[in-house]
Amino acid sequence: MDQLLQTNQRRQFKRLGLFVGLALLAASLWTIARSGTLASQAWQHLRHASPLLFAALLGCVAVITLCTTLCMLVLTNRTRPPIRVQFREMLALICASTLGNFVPLQPGLIGRIAFHHQVHGIAVAISVLIAIQSTALTGIAALWIGAGLLLTNAAHLSWIAAAFSPIVLVPFLRTTTARQFAAAFFVRVLETCAWGLRIHIAFQLIGQPIDAPAALALACVANAANTIPFIGNGIGVREWSVGFLAPLIAGVPLADALAAELLGRVAEIIFFIPAGLAAWPMLHKRLRTHISTRVVDSNTFVYANEMLQK
Repeated sequence: MDQLLQTNQRRQFKRLGLFVGLALLAASLWTIARSGTLASQAWQHLRHASPLLFAALLGCVAVITLCTTLCMLVLTNRTRPPIRVQFREMLALICASTLGNFVPLQPGLIGRIAFHHQVHGIAVAISVLIAIQSTALTGIAALWIGAGLLLTNAAHLSWIAAAFSPIVLVPFLRTTTARQFAAAFFVRVLETCAWGLRIHIAFQLIGQPIDAPAALALACVANAANTIPFIGNGIGVREWSVGFLAPLIAGVPLADALAAELLGRVAEIIFFIPAGLAAWPMLHKRLRTHISTRVVDSNTFVYANEMLQK
């Protein structure tokens, strides 16, 4: 009964989060529409933009996904007893769960935890801890780059310097655990830089180019918004976080900043719909194969199976 109540509470929070996110998205579109000339200029730039920039935007989404996969792989495979999740399987889980987070009442994280529990025998508590560690590393990476921007007066922090700045930590990595977490942290820093490049390209597409430090600062903001619970993929919150701070950080009007972030959201959807749909059959087959060779807890299997079928 307690478990049922907790599930119902999660669903209620998910509904509320979805409602808030969609309301914020609607407000973003309304703000852009009423901006008049700004919206027209952004649309004109978008229509005449190079196809290579659109391809680069999708490429950034792909790189971000690969970085998320690598981080989760490092954190998962360091558990005891040793777990060896394959890269292909983790990539499929990330794609499927990210797409699932766009859908009401289908929490991708819980489906991923259930899958790991059944297929790899990872305790639910351990999976939750890994998720917390992953989120914490995202926040630490954002703080790390933010500190770098402050220490270098922003203008002197380049993409390469930001991406490889964690190298300064190498002399302090004297234990296996420290090296494992440092590897995951390094991947998160690379991911934040990829976010910055994605934001840089999106702003350029709408005719509001910004420099690398501004893009990196907004990337830190966007990543922080993504970690808010019960609002899948930071829907709505991320757009407004970037929109409010872009005028201060990059001198870009609110409406243009919202348009740029919405463009990035569209790129996400374009990428994850085919990627997530392609991942589900593979994960379903993996789950079925495992079930046929091992007796497992039926309730958890049913839940994981439902997550993969929806």
